[in-house]
Amino acid sequence: MRNRYWSALIIACAGLLLTACETAPKAPEPKVEAPPPPPPPPPEPVAPVDPRAQKEAMLTEALNVYAEGQFDEAIAKLTPLADAPELPLTSQIKARKFMAFSHCAAGRPRPCRQQFELALEQDPTFQLTEAEKGHPVWGREFINARNAARSKRNTRKTS
Repeated sequence: MRNRYWSALIIACAGLLLTACETAPKAPEPKVEAPPPPPPPPPEPVAPVDPRAQKEAMLTEALNVYAEGQFDEAIAKLTPLADAPELPLTSQIKARKFMAFSHCAAGRPRPCRQQFELALEQDPTFQLTEAEKGHPVWGREFINARNAARSKRNTRKTS
């Protein structure tokens, strides 16, 4: 009987040990869904392009090209600006003046004078600065253009 007692005790202890090792089933972890990504920021509002500011920037760029001595390229950039309605008259005249300077600097006095004549048609009060008038080439061409413009105006008045 002693053996039975020990055997029963051993079996009971083994059963207790085995049940003590058994862990309770884990409860399923609740599914945590990731929060939805934040909406993308609204696009930056695109400022409307100011045509005048755009043309003024083009004029500045053309004058920089002129200052670098690239006269033919300057003329190409200035040509559409001389009659650009987006530009004020003073800027249009400035474009013509630097086209004239470019033609003179490139050794083309006739187109130089023609640009001065066109500038004077746009604004009969157009003048060069004293320093510009003293230039040996375009100073003379400006005087010739001014005299031609005056003659045209006088001819129109008498007709």
